[in-house]
Amino acid sequence: MLKRREWVKMREILRAFDETEFEEGAYLACGRRTIQRDIRILKEEYGAPVEYSKRQCAYRLTDRDWSLQLPVLLSEDDLRAIVANDGAAKDLFPEAISRRIGQVVDKVLQDNSVEPVAAELSASLRVLSHAAVPPDIFQAIFEAWSKCLVVQIRYADRDGNVLTRDIEPHVLVFYESMWSIKGFCRLRRDVRIFHLGRITAAVVKEEKFKRRGDIVNSVTPDSFFGYDRLSNVVLELNGRGRRFAELYPLHSQQSFEQEEDLHRMFVPEVSRELLIPWVLRQQGDARPVEPALAAEAVRDSIRHLADACQAYDPDEIRKKVRKRRAKETHS
Repeated sequence: MLKRREWVKMREILRAFDETEFEEGAYLACGRRTIQRDIRILKEEYGAPVEYSKRQCAYRLTDRDWSLQLPVLLSEDDLRAIVANDGAAKDLFPEAISRRIGQVVDKVLQDNSVEPVAAELSASLRVLSHAAVPPDIFQAIFEAWSKCLVVQIRYADRDGNVLTRDIEPHVLVFYESMWSIKGFCRLRRDVRIFHLGRITAAVVKEEKFKRRGDIVNSVTPDSFFGYDRLSNVVLELNGRGRRFAELYPLHSQQSFEQEEDLHRMFVPEVSRELLIPWVLRQQGDARPVEPALAAEAVRDSIRHLADACQAYDPDEIRKKVRKRRAKETHS
């Protein structure tokens, strides 16, 4: 009741407990002193931010994001999952955060018995990632995200320009082996994505924000980065390309048609930034055919790569050799 409403009167609490006998079959009716004692326990033992107003004759939570943490008895499968995730946390998070997760896991295990083999999961589970973020930066962002606090960051864009901005970190994301924040930038007054590897400094402020569901729900593998996207992309694949596409999908709604040894892949939409490296990684097993912009974008990338590596086709090399020899003969 305190989390749902601004103020809750004592008589409303008493009536709600009294009604449980008829609504839920559990008789919880009690007196004022029991409620007062329970609220005192919530404040003293569990840190509940409850205050009483004599003017309102009611209680309220000064922070309605607060939640009551109680020990629970878990099944063996639940415990295996917790221990395994503790192992993954050691590879995914900086030491300061993973240590805190480990402390929580240890606390859970104190109230629950776990078979010895489950503890081995922590050591035998590995998450290989190159996501290197300075521990102090990650800890500040993690705190701001978990507590819904505004954080001031110094952020370098793609060109290396550094700006100081206040952001509301609504979603903490690990995607493409990289930690990012999707949130509201108060400098640009818009929703933006910030890669933690580009943050050079971070200071958590004492100002709270309300997490927005539309921002949280917008984070999917199909739309996370927010790049401009090409629609109705068609690719031709051989057998290896088809298997690669099923293992590393470009879109959750992609589909295939097979024509003898040729496979046609249909992608509702995808950005150039994802499509080009995906095609190049296949080394000829995939070829974009529609729209023309998709095929041309891949060809341009191949040309730039060839120029950078001084890689030319054999005919072009032969032409250059003949031209050089003719020049030498003439001289």
